[in-house]
Amino acid sequence: MCDPVSLGLLATALGAKTINTRQTARRQDRELAAGIRKQGEIGRESAGRVQEEIASLAESNPEAEKAEAIKGFMNTLQANKDLTSEAVPGVPGASKRFAEDVSGALSGVGARAGGRAELLSKIDAPGRQRTREAVGRGQLAADVRGFQDRSQTEDFMARLRASEQRNNPIVDILADLTSGVATAGVASGKNLTTLFGDKIANLGFLGAP
Repeated sequence: MCDPVSLGLLATALGAKTINTRQTARRQDRELAAGIRKQGEIGRESAGRVQEEIASLAESNPEAEKAEAIKGFMNTLQANKDLTSEAVPGVPGASKRFAEDVSGALSGVGARAGGRAELLSKIDAPGRQRTREAVGRGQLAADVRGFQDRSQTEDFMARLRASEQRNNPIVDILADLTSGVATAGVASGKNLTTLFGDKIANLGFLGAP
């Protein structure tokens, strides 16, 4: 006949270890879930960055580059205007007509320079546009690699935190001791129910026979 106390001790030990193991598994799952959520956030950041670059490329046109180029050329011409005027020597005693011709010539130089600046800006604008787009794509690639590195690091850390979760050692030790007592009783042929019943009776917990 099976010893009820031995069976009860074995069941208690098995139940305690099972619960302890399940709690550890839950903690591991929570760490992994937290890592997955963090990776999801990083993925959304990466997708947002890609969308920004796509929007930038969709709006890209050479007109902005052309305007910037013209502005640069005109600033250069304005800065050198005084030097151009100084390069034309004055003629003492010259007529008013001569002065007007000189002024007209300088104005013509300025107009031709402005026209050339606009022409050069049209030529440079597409090249500048492609250069800017290439720089943007290069930066996007670097950013995406950064997001990937962050995601991989988070995955590694989540797995590491999960692997560090352990069963409560005290629960496992007590369960092993309980199981050992029950197993030893069964192996020795002792009836723990009778043994513990006699001890309890001797202590007077069940009253005098």
